[in-house]
Amino acid sequence: MTTISMRPPGDLSLESLRCMGSSHLVETVNINLEDFSEAFLTCSTCLYQYDQDERKAKLLPCSHSVCLVCLQQLLQVQQNANAPSSCLRCPMCREVFALPQGGIHLLPAAFMINQLLDVMNKQRKDVVPHCALHPDDNMLYCEGCDLVFCQHCQQTATNKKCSQHTVIPLAIALKRMSEIMLYRTKNRLKSLEQAQTAINEEIRLLDENADTIVDQINSTFQEVSHIIEARRRELLESVRVRRDDKRKVLRDQVETLSDETKRLEKELETGALDVRELGRKIREWEGNGGDDRMNIEPRENAFLRLNNDTKQLIQDVSSCVGSFGGLSASTTFPGTSTIDQTEPSTTHTESTFRVNTADVNGKPRNTGGDPISAWLEGDGIEKVQCSVKDNENGSYDVTFRVRDAGDYNLHVKIFGRPVKNSPFLVSVIDHHSPKWQLAVELKQPTRVCLDGPEFYVLDTGNNRIRVVKDNGDVVSDITSPCLEGGSAVGMAMVEKERIAVLNWKQKSVSIIDTKRGEIVRKMVHAELQAPMDLAVDRRGRLLVADVEKVFVFDPQFQLLFSFAPKNNHITCLNVGLNDDIMVGTNQGLQLFDGAGRFLREIPVGSSRPMLVESCAVCPSTGRIMAGVVDSKTRRPQLAVALYKGQFVFHIDSFGSRLRRPSGLSMGSGHRVGQCFVVDHACHTVRMYKFL
Repeated sequence: MTTISMRPPGDLSLESLRCMGSSHLVETVNINLEDFSEAFLTCSTCLYQYDQDERKAKLLPCSHSVCLVCLQQLLQVQQNANAPSSCLRCPMCREVFALPQGGIHLLPAAFMINQLLDVMNKQRKDVVPHCALHPDDNMLYCEGCDLVFCQHCQQTATNKKCSQHTVIPLAIALKRMSEIMLYRTKNRLKSLEQAQTAINEEIRLLDENADTIVDQINSTFQEVSHIIEARRRELLESVRVRRDDKRKVLRDQVETLSDETKRLEKELETGALDVRELGRKIREWEGNGGDDRMNIEPRENAFLRLNNDTKQLIQDVSSCVGSFGGLSASTTFPGTSTIDQTEPSTTHTESTFRVNTADVNGKPRNTGGDPISAWLEGDGIEKVQCSVKDNENGSYDVTFRVRDAGDYNLHVKIFGRPVKNSPFLVSVIDHHSPKWQLAVELKQPTRVCLDGPEFYVLDTGNNRIRVVKDNGDVVSDITSPCLEGGSAVGMAMVEKERIAVLNWKQKSVSIIDTKRGEIVRKMVHAELQAPMDLAVDRRGRLLVADVEKVFVFDPQFQLLFSFAPKNNHITCLNVGLNDDIMVGTNQGLQLFDGAGRFLREIPVGSSRPMLVESCAVCPSTGRIMAGVVDSKTRRPQLAVALYKGQFVFHIDSFGSRLRRPSGLSMGSGHRVGQCFVVDHACHTVRMYKFL
């Protein structure tokens, strides 16, 4: 079949072969030459195809056509048999006809067949363009601009795609095209076979799942039937037992009365009655009154009743059975479902990707319940299984955590088949930028505390405490004399609606009412020199960090004890786990117990000394966060360490550099894994993830 195929991108096709200038393309038709030739252009005697030379088609008087070679052979056979050579017999209908005087060459030609031969010979010409100006030149094909031209027209053939033609003979280009088409066709066939195998496998799994569910349904209802049958037998047995017990009592009473009756009847029959004895018994019967009823009336009764609420039972059973075994199915099509990245992926912290499902037509789905598997692969690491959260709206959150930066492949499968863009290339970086920033005006803030959905920010430069929501809405501004002078440097939540404030100029600790801003209690201690931080533990003790000592006061401001780290200046403090005391110094971070006894150093980075400006611990995870400044590079960053003393990683705040992390507060509840950092120099509060 001579056809012209469509051109895939980047490949050569016969339709794409265009001649420049006077070149033209020979038109072709879609015709099956083999079938047509076999039916109309083949000699029925020898089955050879007619041509314009020795196998010319001759038209016989009977209207049949035979080639010249067959007619010559028939005539030769007839002459060898000494038969007259002036006539021949048609090899198809056996009709005898007379030959012309000049022999078989003068038989008329089959003009219709000859015309068809001319047409078909024209159609058999190769569909190859030729140059009208230079028809004898071989055609060339440019691989760069997809043009066809002869050698003489090459200089005039221009195209914006290429400045210099890269030419090959057109015959080679056509051969390459056919090879490419053949290769792609074979690949397509292979893909179709694989698709058919996959569909058959899906059908097998569908039947297998359906059979499993049918078995589960039958097993469950059979078990329920056994329970109902067991209860039925139990009730029937209880009826039988109670009936037999009552019947035995009544039968025994009947036998007793029968024996008494027989004895009296016998005495009456024999006449052997003792009148005095009989009178005595009659008096006893009459005197016993109610006692005699025990012998005369039935000692048992026929009362039996089934205590049940049949209507309620039927309703309960119907409700339970009706709510059992809801069958769920899904129209999710993995080939139209996609993986979307919601945020940059960073080392040591949880990365979340969104899987959005759709049906076979690409319509987003709004229900969940699909079986999704997800894992991460990369060079040099083992397969990392990802956790999947069903959002029950057609989307799923896939989360994972890795320690090393690099490129990874995220694989997501639904029903065991990969989604549209799986594997998804994930680039994990070791730079950690803030995830959120408090959108509120601040001036030189120093501390932040969390109380449910509200943030308390010590806005030192504005002599106030700002109470705001995470969306930036200001709830209130707390002002108080203890906040004046721009010298309030410490803040800690004491109890509900009570907050402690440290003022380094006044050398005082004040408890203020968060609603009215009034000072409830105030303490000024003579030993305080330049206090810079404040914390409150679970026992209500107040911890005050001074330059050289840590002072511990009870809730009534009575000094309990003080202690000092060795050879270091104190820079900050906070409460650790189990009411331990974390003390930041100009050399690092130290941990003390609740009595002020040294426990261990907490590593916050390299072996060089690190100035610790702030610190906090997450009670839920035991992770310590510290705002540190490298003594050599003077670069502020956040250090993450384990409470037992192992350093984990640094948060460099890339893209939004920290300048002075003066206060930290750890999130709890749904905020676990979040650290809120007050940047004194940038006048803001930011949130970083450390999990």
